[in-house]
Amino acid sequence: MDKVQLQRLTNWTGFVGVISIIFGIISAISGLFLYIIGAIPGIITIILGVKLLNVKNTGKALLFAPEGQDNTAKINELFSNLGVYFKIQGILIIISLVLMIIAIITTIPVGMALFEGFANITSDLHYY
Repeated sequence: MDKVQLQRLTNWTGFVGVISIIFGIISAISGLFLYIIGAIPGIITIILGVKLLNVKNTGKALLFAPEGQDNTAKINELFSNLGVYFKIQGILIIISLVLMIIAIITTIPVGMALFEGFANITSDLHYY
């Protein structure tokens, strides 16, 4: 196991995890003003941040583990937390893409109807 790469992973997952939790808390609190459902994105962001902090803690434990110790359980835990993190991120990306496609599909007819309505209004104007 490359300890330099593991150290980099723990540093970045720790940083991104803390920032995710901070922004998740801000998002959850501000989302409460939009009813309870508005806090859901913040809660999801907090969960993602906690998963990254778990990766950091497991990585640190691996870094300071004695040589020759069986670290299979810790490595599995690290990859399990990363797997959950990426699974949630993937689901969020799929949801975003679906909503974007729906928005595009509904925006085009609405835009065309507005353009047609605007064209009818301007054609009815008579300039003297």
